[in-house]
Amino acid sequence: MGELELTWVVALFGITIILLGVLGLVRPGNLIRLVLGAWQSRKGFYFSIGIRVVFGIVLLLAASQSRFPEVFRVLGIISLVAAMAAPFLGFHRLQRFVQKWSKRSLGRIRGWSVMVFALGVFLFYGSL
Repeated sequence: MGELELTWVVALFGITIILLGVLGLVRPGNLIRLVLGAWQSRKGFYFSIGIRVVFGIVLLLAASQSRFPEVFRVLGIISLVAAMAAPFLGFHRLQRFVQKWSKRSLGRIRGWSVMVFALGVFLFYGSL
């Protein structure tokens, strides 16, 4: 897969992130249930690590063809570091963090969702 095709993968990640942001803005309770459901098992934990690894690698490989190569590289490195840190933090500690996050006010969840939406838009725009 060439670098040009990888920018389309970043665009798809961007669209997915945009949709998660919209969900959090329009139906924050549904976003909370989605996140809590994903963190019910170790399978979800390892899946989230895998997504971070794929996302990080794709960002790094697509960076040179993006509108913002330095930012894409930094985001790719952050994603890979987060993936590597997760096993050291452990499933139960991160599960407690998600539980605590889920108890935030709906206004706060919407605030985070605005940032998620903006990240998705940035990735989509930057990858085309």
